[in-house]
Amino acid sequence: MSKKKKNRNKIDGSYSVLEHNLANSKAWEGLTVHTKWLYMEFKLRFHGDNKYKIVFPYQEAIKVMHKKTFIKAKNKLIERGIIDVVKRGGFYNQPTIYGLSDRWKKFGTKDFIKIDPQKIEHL
Repeated sequence: MSKKKKNRNKIDGSYSVLEHNLANSKAWEGLTVHTKWLYMEFKLRFHGDNKYKIVFPYQEAIKVMHKKTFIKAKNKLIERGIIDVVKRGGFYNQPTIYGLSDRWKKFGTKDFIKIDPQKIEHL
């Protein structure tokens, strides 16, 4: 009788990937641990077809980190062009819709489009 080989490379559950280009970029440089952790939380909500439809309700966010820390980290991700606000929430308890952005690729250059998170959204 032959033994079946076990697939040792099998990954159970979902996972998120941090791209090398982002990790080595000027936009990623100097981010706090909380900001990097929040980015990974956004990535966990990305399922391949919802790049601009990521819902991260405030009630879930405060389970991950303190309110002020969440706001600072979220704003920093927006300022650096790593995430964008697609649709502002708040009206009738609607959540804010976020999107993974590619603006970070031009961070630190004259072509970078700056967005002030204070003008977009308030919690």
